[in-house]
Amino acid sequence: MTTIENSSARLATLNQLLQTVIPAYLTPSPSAFTLRVWFDRERIPRFKSNPTAKRGGGTVFYSVSAVEKFLQSRTLPCRLAAVLTLPDQQASNN
Repeated sequence: MTTIENSSARLATLNQLLQTVIPAYLTPSPSAFTLRVWFDRERIPRFKSNPTAKRGGGTVFYSVSAVEKFLQSRTLPCRLAAVLTLPDQQASNN
């Protein structure tokens, strides 16, 4: 198996994503099956190492930037607390 250091930073397999990118956004990391369902639903670009093969054509690579963009859009809003202004504070500020 090739490590992410030896491959392009643009593309990564699910296993490489689970080792590097996913833990930065989600702890615990979801299963590879769950990630594949999410990525397929969001139409994240994926590439086969043998694009002419119809079935079982080798390793599938995902666009790292698209995965990061997806995870940022789904996780960051949940992590940041909303800023609320209480009615008492509004009256004292006026």
